[in-house]
Amino acid sequence: AAAFGLTIVAATAGLNATPAPPLPLGEPLTLLLRAIASFCGGCGFAILYNSSSRTVLAVGALALVGNELRLALNDAGITLAPATFLGAFAVGLLASLARPRLHEPRIALTVPGIIIMVPGTYAFQTVVLFDQGDTLAAMQAAVLGGFVVGAMALGLAAARFASDRGWVFET
Repeated sequence: AAAFGLTIVAATAGLNATPAPPLPLGEPLTLLLRAIASFCGGCGFAILYNSSSRTVLAVGALALVGNELRLALNDAGITLAPATFLGAFAVGLLASLARPRLHEPRIALTVPGIIIMVPGTYAFQTVVLFDQGDTLAAMQAAVLGGFVVGAMALGLAAARFASDRGWVFET
């Protein structure tokens, strides 16, 4: 339903699927603004999950570290899916360390911590390009978005394998 609404708005407003060019900010300011946005986004998603204030701050820190790592790796030339895998892996490992202190289930820390990594641009491009009849470009955006979402899940699963011996080996 949301995709249909988005298609109507995009067609009515004449939006195209081309992402806007990055603002010409200096590297330090770009990193600072991305860090603030990642922290606030992680905190916001933790609030949506009705987390305690301590957990909200911890999730914000997890999102900041994971998303900054992902974006820095992407800036360094690594494609988005492997960079997202490593960012989600970092969130999963750090959540395993924070979980005992916060007395929260792992999922309450990891899921809101990686939602900020969801590839909304690819989803938007997919809907708009399908609406414009550019099926090949729409499929390309959908596949790239699917790879990123899969990398998020694989990163958390790999972190769980690495940090929870009982999950790997049944005793």
